[in-house]
Amino acid sequence: MNAARCLGLWMVCTVCAWTSLMAQDRVNVYPDHRMLWSEMMLHSDQGIVREGRDWRGTVLWTTRPGALYEGYSSSSFDLRFTLSDGRLIQGDSNFSDAILYTLEGNNIYIGDSTFPLDLVYTLQQDALDPGAFGLYKEDSISVFDRICVFEGLPSPEVLFGFLLALGLL
Repeated sequence: MNAARCLGLWMVCTVCAWTSLMAQDRVNVYPDHRMLWSEMMLHSDQGIVREGRDWRGTVLWTTRPGALYEGYSSSSFDLRFTLSDGRLIQGDSNFSDAILYTLEGNNIYIGDSTFPLDLVYTLQQDALDPGAFGLYKEDSISVFDRICVFEGLPSPEVLFGFLLALGLL
């Protein structure tokens, strides 16, 4: 009887821990540092990039490790981009001319480059809120050059999905 009770308690704790980890997967996108719920532009939950703030928003991208699919799909027919070594590649091409953007650390560059003149965006953690990350133009971290704010750190796939959904790539 005692072993059954321990097993039940262990299963409840495991389910609670798993649910907690899955809930931390959500990333929200806001236009500014106020991060008002009513102004949320996009959000990602479990790899699905949606418009708005809840599950009723239009699904723009489905992300899987190393891949971005258009809409709510993971079919190879809807594969639009792949990610390999931080590089956003058009389709599933193996050619270097299909590399559209490169994510190196907190910086996003045009093409297959990390040259400073090719820097397009910088992702910087907020100084006052460690759970918020600002997206800035080029190498600036000025509040006047901030494009949007992420509540939570997006994975590379989700980050590119957000940038594509916002029309920034």
